[in-house]
This record gives sequence, C-alpha cells and structure tokens, in this order.
Amino acid sequence: MPRKLILLIDHEISIRAILQVCLNRLGGWDVLSVSSLHQGLEVLTIKEALLLRKPDAIVLDVPMLETDSLGIIQKFITHPLINDIPIILITAKASWFSRQQLQEMNIVGAIAKPFNPTQLPEQIAELLKWKSD
Repeated sequence: MPRKLILLIDHEISIRAILQVCLNRLGGWDVLSVSSLHQGLEVLTIKEALLLRKPDAIVLDVPMLETDSLGIIQKFITHPLINDIPIILITAKASWFSRQQLQEMNIVGAIAKPFNPTQLPEQIAELLKWKSD
C-alpha cells in the first residue's frame, strides 16, 4: 500500500522545512511542499494532467497577512481539483476558528502555531482519522 501523500503549503521556508521533516520522518508520509496557494494549484494541475496520484490531505498555513485571506483560502478550497481533499489549517490564529466555521469552510481542523513537532503527525492523523501503522 502506498504511503499517504500530503501537500504542505506554508509561506515560511523554515517552518515548511520543519513541517516537512515532521510529516515525513515522524509521520511516515510522503510530503510535497510548496510556498503558496498558487503553487499548490499548479502542482495539482500538473499531477492531474500527468494522471499522478492526488494528495491524501493538504496541510495549509494561514498567514492572515492580507485583509481577505479567508476569501482567498475559500476560493482555493472550493477549486474542483481540491474540493475532495481533506484540509487541515496550521496557524497562529487557530483559536479564531470555531468547529462550526471550519465545517462550513469544509476544513477538517486547525492546529495552532507554535506546534509541538513530535506530536504534530499524531494530531494530523487524528483529525484525518488515519490509523497509525
């Protein structure tokens, strides 16, 4: 059985590197890492064109730097290549979101930054209801 594939989207290169190591080495998952929503869509479009496997989940940083970050994220989430992939937010603003808001946005859950690297894969697996191997 192939390993799970996670598309990781985080604009901070150092955090992205830490997340990639945590998800790959501790979680045992394959990780495809990009720095923006735009790059994430490009990767998914290329994978679709080449008939390669889609990610099993997306871990998405929410920087909240722009005034319409949620609007941009909502457009990303509802894109036809993405709307059936479970999404987890990882953000310093995790407490801003209620469970109901996440459900309305079709997001599985939110993990707060700063996060504990050793517990992160377990948190993600729990949110996605993935059984540990």
